[in-house]
Amino acid sequence: MTLVHRTWRLVLALGLLAAAAGAALPALAKDVGVSIVDKSFQPPNITIDAGDTVTWTVTKAIGEPHSVTAGKPGDTGTPAFDSGLDKLKDKGSSYQVTFDTPGTFDYYCTVHPTVMTGQVVVLAVAEPVSPDRKLLAAGILAAALVLLFGAAWLWRRMNPA
Repeated sequence: MTLVHRTWRLVLALGLLAAAAGAALPALAKDVGVSIVDKSFQPPNITIDAGDTVTWTVTKAIGEPHSVTAGKPGDTGTPAFDSGLDKLKDKGSSYQVTFDTPGTFDYYCTVHPTVMTGQVVVLAVAEPVSPDRKLLAAGILAAALVLLFGAAWLWRRMNPA
């Protein structure tokens, strides 16, 4: 096998590794669903990571509107999020919120405030990896690849087909 073929194999392997890493990044943030069934949120209490999105979907309509409003019944002021009354009436209609800030967020339905309440607990995400740690990890990865390709080359030299 020529040097050109070996180089192409290395480039292909590194390209596949980069593609796998790129495909994994969008999977870090996730979408969590809450069903609106009759006059209830199911599940009413959820725990997510910062950056995740919660989608409330009407899965069993009762012919009355619903809302997803931040806070507790009786709160005054502008809520952090509010679906309004026109979005969540028919089966399949949905409303979503992305939670970027850690904390505890209560919510309720303004039409059915005594029976439809819930809570979203948003956990802080771990600190991002510092650049010097990334450089160290890249060096370790490069050394491991060189060792593995070297071992494969040595194996082929010692065990010809």
